[in-house]
Amino acid sequence: MSLAYAQSTDVPLALSAKIEGNDKAMAITLVFDREVEVAPQLLNHPWRLVLDFQRLGFGFEIDQADWSGFATDMRWGDMSDVNSRIIFEMDKPFSIVQVDTRKNAKNDTFSLIFSLNHSDSDTFNAAMIDNMRTNAVVQRSSKSDRLGVSSKLNKTKKFTVVIDPGHGGIDPGAVGRGRTLEKEIVLAFSKELKARFDEEGDVDAILTRDSDVFISLNDRVQFARQSNADLFISIHADSIREKYVRGATVYTISDKASDSVAARIAESENRADEIGGINFADEPEDVADILVDLARRETLGFSVQFARLAVSKLKEETKMIKNPHRHAGFRVLRAPDVPSVLIELGYLSNAEDEKQLKQAPWRAKIVDKIAESVTRFAELSGRRLSVANGKSN
Repeated sequence: MSLAYAQSTDVPLALSAKIEGNDKAMAITLVFDREVEVAPQLLNHPWRLVLDFQRLGFGFEIDQADWSGFATDMRWGDMSDVNSRIIFEMDKPFSIVQVDTRKNAKNDTFSLIFSLNHSDSDTFNAAMIDNMRTNAVVQRSSKSDRLGVSSKLNKTKKFTVVIDPGHGGIDPGAVGRGRTLEKEIVLAFSKELKARFDEEGDVDAILTRDSDVFISLNDRVQFARQSNADLFISIHADSIREKYVRGATVYTISDKASDSVAARIAESENRADEIGGINFADEPEDVADILVDLARRETLGFSVQFARLAVSKLKEETKMIKNPHRHAGFRVLRAPDVPSVLIELGYLSNAEDEKQLKQAPWRAKIVDKIAESVTRFAELSGRRLSVANGKSN
């Protein structure tokens, strides 16, 4: 496999990659413009080699025709403002035999070479567990730095909405028929929605990400809770196999999906951590109990209340999917104490929706309707909309 050359930046550049071998052994060679430090880890389901670096520049263009060995996929991207990740997915368990770094005297580049052998599942799992115990993963930046916690949280509190642009960094999300990336379109929309709230000043709007970085589903949930959010809105534009399906949808959480489409969408969105190379063993121990907990609390009722408001407003400006309020087991909506919804702006698998999502005037209309929904929800929730008015409801 040969990959394209990247242009120079102020961060180390990943210049090229090569994968060579057979079903029993293979070598992965990554070439950089300078020496880099790497922290490898192993993950299963599927079998993956995950490489963490300080921030890199990328210029890869995959050509699978040259692949040999047992690698089936390669992806890369930023995990934060200071870290990047490259992931190799394999079709069988493996072991790392050797890691070499070589300086290439001809052009002053550095090669990072991973020699891998096919192994059995027990050997792979033992190595993966040992890898976790020795804490080989590059230290993540703090959540405050990575997610951009606002200093406004320490001031007199307004009604706070956390806006969550789905996917990001190494996880592109859906890809439209015209090659539109979900991670880019939802980030643009989320910034526009935040700008609307900032302009009016009555609602404190915070983004989980404001750049092209990967954030785990659990970190998104915890960020909303740590922000003392009154509402969490995750913004998406998914893709489904029924290309004719189009229109906006508003989802709330449930342990049982409302329909097969909702179930498939939730399954797809819940794979975000797998794509980003996150180990589910790192999840809090009480995660499995959250759906039960939600059923005992009023939070789900508030989530449903906002979902109905949003559907009512969105219908005024855009096409909605049939039965537009649906529910499924979205992991990003599991905060037990923050009303949470996931809004599909449309489906990138539909040509008309994709075209619409790229149009700023259409997005502006949808921004207005979601903002109106949030304002109305805040009023119904009895929260103070303006610090300046000097009273609480």
